[in-house]
Amino acid sequence: MPTPTTYAPAKQFVGIATETSQGTPVAMTATVLVDEVKPKDNPQFLEDKSWRGSMGTDAFAKIAGTKTGEVELGGPAYGDGLGYFLRNVLGDLSIVGTSTGTGGTTLSSTVNPGATAITTPATIPAGTTVQIGSGATAECFVTGTPTGSGPYTIPLATPAGGVAYQHAASQAVQPVTAPFTQVHSLLNAGGGQPVSHTLTHFLGPTASSGARQYPGLCLSELGLKWNAESELLTWSGKGTSFPSVPLGSPPVAAPSTALPVASWRMTVGIGGPASGGTQLATVTDGELTIKRELSPYFTVTGSQSPYIIQRGGLSVEGKLNFIAADESPLLYMLNNSQPQLQLYIDNGLTGANKVVFQVDCQIAAFTESEADGTKSAVEYGNSFQALFNTTNAGGSGGYSPIKVSVTNNVPPGTY
Repeated sequence: MPTPTTYAPAKQFVGIATETSQGTPVAMTATVLVDEVKPKDNPQFLEDKSWRGSMGTDAFAKIAGTKTGEVELGGPAYGDGLGYFLRNVLGDLSIVGTSTGTGGTTLSSTVNPGATAITTPATIPAGTTVQIGSGATAECFVTGTPTGSGPYTIPLATPAGGVAYQHAASQAVQPVTAPFTQVHSLLNAGGGQPVSHTLTHFLGPTASSGARQYPGLCLSELGLKWNAESELLTWSGKGTSFPSVPLGSPPVAAPSTALPVASWRMTVGIGGPASGGTQLATVTDGELTIKRELSPYFTVTGSQSPYIIQRGGLSVEGKLNFIAADESPLLYMLNNSQPQLQLYIDNGLTGANKVVFQVDCQIAAFTESEADGTKSAVEYGNSFQALFNTTNAGGSGGYSPIKVSVTNNVPPGTY
């Protein structure tokens, strides 16, 4: 008797890649480290219930309708992996590098969105990573071979697609290196649609490759959770995709060497940043959830797949549990003070190994506060909603209820 064919779930892994066109699958460019993934295809079936002179009230036929997919996944928050999902749900991205301290110059002329080259009074060697501008519109690129004799034309080789923001003449152009900080806010420019991703799931049974792809993935929810006593900083996500397709050849896992971060490293600031006089030492655990409206649209084009998965409005809510040093948690709600909230967690390393997650909600409206007298110390459990404001907005302008900054060793163009 031949040995039965079986597949070991322990060998599964998940890959991801940013798409150029929503729903067109692309090969994975990174391995996402998760400890849970639940992909699912959702075909719809149309029923024929026409009367046929028989005692039947159920369907006489089921006709294939439209199809979508759905994905749930999550695990420890890795500094080099979470950025894919933050950009997917929020969309606005700026990148700041660490200055090398040499080779800085300025723009000779205004640079408009989409430009794939800049002009500078000083030349920049090919293969240099440079930061253009600063703040919410900062961008980083790897340069191509310069031309000219002053001002010099400097191609922006990587990432492709050119600059996302307008940069005025005389803005700084500075060579940078890791660590880089990616700042994610709500995208308000153009149609307000973030990039989509192809998720690759290697499980085993799929013929030829052992893997299926879920293209066009758009997140409807991204959550963070922490507990100082017993947990790593973790994340979870769920979203909608185009229907899955079998991958043609086996993918290869290339897991990162980065490590997750223990929750006890987090500091919390209420009424200001998570340092100095506004740092609060009584938060034990909590969670934060970013929610995004999604609507798959289907058109009469001969395809069962969506025409587009449209992103709609965004909201942010969360919970914090406090040891009751005083009534402050209750008064946040009763006084409707709506303080600034900042969460900051650093892995304690330096240089290219440094990982920092920083979550900023400029206006946190506490809507519930419940006293708990059943434990060894009195506690308060608070719920909050993050309100839209201009301080948390990114380079695309408008309003955003949240800004999430991640410092890591990930080069420009990865997400």
